[in-house]
Amino acid sequence: MEKAMNLPELCFTINPQEMSFYTTLLQSGIEIKCQPNEPVARFLARLPGFTVNYIADAIQTIFLNGTAVDDLTIPLSGKKPILALSAAMPGLAGAIFRRNSFHAALRTPPARINSEHLETKQITVTLKLFNSIASERGPELLHKSITIKTGHLLNFLAKRPSLFSQIKQHVLSGKIVNKEELPSLLADFPRLKLKLTTTHD
Repeated sequence: MEKAMNLPELCFTINPQEMSFYTTLLQSGIEIKCQPNEPVARFLARLPGFTVNYIADAIQTIFLNGTAVDDLTIPLSGKKPILALSAAMPGLAGAIFRRNSFHAALRTPPARINSEHLETKQITVTLKLFNSIASERGPELLHKSITIKTGHLLNFLAKRPSLFSQIKQHVLSGKIVNKEELPSLLADFPRLKLKLTTTHD
């Protein structure tokens, strides 16, 4: 059973030029705790590198639970809301889903939130980052540590054996381990904290 307050901490030491490959891992989603009903804008502003200007200029598409939204004051609620961020997407789809787009009327409107059923306990948001948002903001997030599903990480590495082989060191909860041991050592933990350091740190 997963221990909510005692997730294993996994640290990889990698070459600096390999950091960009790991940013695609953020497409599968990282988990971040927040207070119930926290507005999307405030949630994003707490993330490293997500300045007011960056949120306004770089993030062109925001999906909340699969629906494109423009209003950053929408509260994050529910058991496990999913928030996905993207830069501008090409073509008609990009035009339709872009924030404050002329074509926004073609979208399915986001469901209204019933204020009588808002959460009162801390919630977990799954944040997904795509394209340039992942490449620009991902390295700092990975350097500081992210919470991710263990299966996503193991599948990611299994599909990239050459990348896995280039990891300089694997440290699990303060102990150096061999990469062959990781699947069995992490078997009882659906989630883990992942941190990437580089050989220049």
